[in-house]
Amino acid sequence: MNEFPFPFFGAGEAKYYMWAEVHVRFEREPSSYQRAAIESSCPGPLQDTIDWADGRQLMVASGLFLHGALARAYPAKPGDDDYLGDDGWFYAAHSRVERFNSAIESWLAYANDHCPVMVAYRQEDGDSGGTQFSRWHEWSVTQLPRLMADLEPILAKSIATRQQTHATHMVRGIMSMARRARAKAAPTTSGGWPRL
Repeated sequence: MNEFPFPFFGAGEAKYYMWAEVHVRFEREPSSYQRAAIESSCPGPLQDTIDWADGRQLMVASGLFLHGALARAYPAKPGDDDYLGDDGWFYAAHSRVERFNSAIESWLAYANDHCPVMVAYRQEDGDSGGTQFSRWHEWSVTQLPRLMADLEPILAKSIATRQQTHATHMVRGIMSMARRARAKAAPTTSGGWPRL
């Protein structure tokens, strides 16, 4: 049995600059009841935008001032203070960000309990220092070959229609993460990877 319920590219301790977004592709279209349960349980800071596409694709995102939302939503550990960066931007305490990351993973597990998740994706924010990827992310990268049959048609449709969608953004992000992981592991592994 797998240790992880589904691939989550970008899992780990993410850092954020101004905003955050998470993409989820379900195995099938959730019912209206399932959608309502998934939406209402989404972490508060990600409820600024909730966008369903083609029945199976969900994108949730914060507003532009994510750190203010984190400060309102999650308590900080004693001695861990919010601060102003050198850029004059407000940053939530590290412990608030950790709680937000944990809430995202808990929410994804809850969503999966309601309707099976095929794959989830959270973009790494290089402006904030990126993400310290977890074993869940590392395992997810190894699952890419089996996901390709479902992901390639999303890109093919985007090319044919010349339209970029949330699903296209997610697939391109997953491919980029996989390329970087493969580049790091290139001396030791080369077989079994799809052409990226």
